Amino acid sequence: MLHKRELPDNEFEDLNKVYRIKRKLLYWLLRTPPTESVSKENLEDLFGKKLGSWFWMRIRQPSKRTQFGQAIDMLAAKARSENFEAKQVASAIRHDAQFHQKWHSPGFELKFPGEFNEWLDSIKAVAEPFYDWLASEKGFAKDVFGLTGGDMTRSKIMQAYRPQSLGICGYCDGPLGEIGSKADANDCEHFFPKSKWPHLAIHPANLFTSCKGCNETWKLDKTPMGNADEAGIRGTYHPSLLGGASLISVVAKQSPDHPMRVCIEIRDESVPERAQTLVETLDLEARWSNDVNEKMDGRGVSVFVSKAFQDRFRGQAPVEAEIDELLDDSIIWARKNISKEERSIRLAAALQYQKDCHLAQIIQELL
Repeated sequence: MLHKRELPDNEFEDLNKVYRIKRKLLYWLLRTPPTESVSKENLEDLFGKKLGSWFWMRIRQPSKRTQFGQAIDMLAAKARSENFEAKQVASAIRHDAQFHQKWHSPGFELKFPGEFNEWLDSIKAVAEPFYDWLASEKGFAKDVFGLTGGDMTRSKIMQAYRPQSLGICGYCDGPLGEIGSKADANDCEHFFPKSKWPHLAIHPANLFTSCKGCNETWKLDKTPMGNADEAGIRGTYHPSLLGGASLISVVAKQSPDHPMRVCIEIRDESVPERAQTLVETLDLEARWSNDVNEKMDGRGVSVFVSKAFQDRFRGQAPVEAEIDELLDDSIIWARKNISKEERSIRLAAALQYQKDCHLAQIIQELL
């Protein structure tokens, strides 16, 4: 939610083709469900022979229905018995699919599940498997889904984000994690968790790469946008639609626990709720404060200042003005490298605090 990350156009369009096919399946089941159990002929009529056969392999004959096949039949049966509301659910899902185009529109909010919460489990059972297929080794085949850039997999999506990330997590500004030969140390994250908004699972504007710490320890299934009503959407940043790094102010202050330790505060003067949501979702103020304090050398001098001092003066005895200039240069460097170097936001704040509040002590320690 801090640094803007956008899926490149080619990957976005290919994944969106798969996502539209998923929506088409949901619309069909909700609006014009088959009168009996879903058949291979139904699927081939809807999707064509090649794609229809692909779905059929994942549904199978009624006597050998897969779990996905059973979910398909159950959703169709529910839609037949509650036809009017099923069509409303379909309209809500169609509406929500445009969230990436409507994020900044006044009054926009998600409509599903909303008043249709009793449909959530039925939709989830049909919608969530698409992410499981994306995460599988084969993913979605190019020739079956009409893709232009090769087969579509979770790994491909994650790696498509890497060139713009520069190894920095877009959520916490820390290290994203390395790529190995067979696995990546970063995670594929759903901004709108698929547990609550399964119809947005694999939506190309809803997938985002983050460090494992953010995804598996802090964010988990938290919903920073609340119920995705108008206030919730207005009160949060979004990884590709509204990055927070240029909108927040980050200040380091003296910790109440120790005179030589700091605490980090994150604020958004324009929309305070956005910063509050960011902090509450990812626990950033505590994480950044602890990280900065771990890098203090016990005397209140940041290891970054000490290293910069050694690199510049190499044993020479500097004058006070040069140390002051060194701190200024370090702060400027950190601010210029926000989104380019990990931890730059918190570093700039910590250095500014040290210059403003502990300059005399730093000079004394370094001389």
